[in-house]
Amino acid sequence: MIRHKLYVAKRMLYCIILKLIYKNHFMLKGELIADSNCHFIFGPRSLLSVFGKLVLNDESIVSNGRSTILRIDEDGAFNVNGTANFFYGGDIIIFKGGELSIGNSFINSNFKIRCHNRITIGDDCAISHDFTVMDSDAHCINGNKVKSEVHIGNHVWIGARVLVLKGVTIGDGAVIAAGAVVTKDIPSRALAVGIPAKIVKREVEWSK
Repeated sequence: MIRHKLYVAKRMLYCIILKLIYKNHFMLKGELIADSNCHFIFGPRSLLSVFGKLVLNDESIVSNGRSTILRIDEDGAFNVNGTANFFYGGDIIIFKGGELSIGNSFINSNFKIRCHNRITIGDDCAISHDFTVMDSDAHCINGNKVKSEVHIGNHVWIGARVLVLKGVTIGDGAVIAAGAVVTKDIPSRALAVGIPAKIVKREVEWSK
């Protein structure tokens, strides 16, 4: 299809321009794929490190007008350790000093990531659309702003419209049902559902 070939060519050109403009913020030991609907905002000493492949606005066969925003504030870091695919309509903010890491995994459209401290997503994760993860309350309560790391293990399946909140660890092989709000740790190979998410089954196995 001519439109697709033209889209791919424009995407390649856009990535070349990005590497020139933001060379001080990129450590590319692999490949970056993004189109002109992707917007990058870098603060002082912020760094995007790609050891593999990072695809932003994935599944856009042609330019569909949907934007993905990647903002890394001062001293923030985004580490890609494998092939990470982020679909269109994404919104990633890594606040001052925050660190986001992801392995061989994908996140579907319209997701939001708010990283104030540290968020880690492992390998072989399948994360559906309208996913939100945040490792902080964002605002102060009684003068305190609480931040606590979030860890999502390997081979985790997260359904549509799931919200993962601060201080949570989701174990390897776990399944989080659509619409769940995860406020506490979920052990490996457990199925969790509801608001707040509760374990309803253990020793589950799932496949793509």
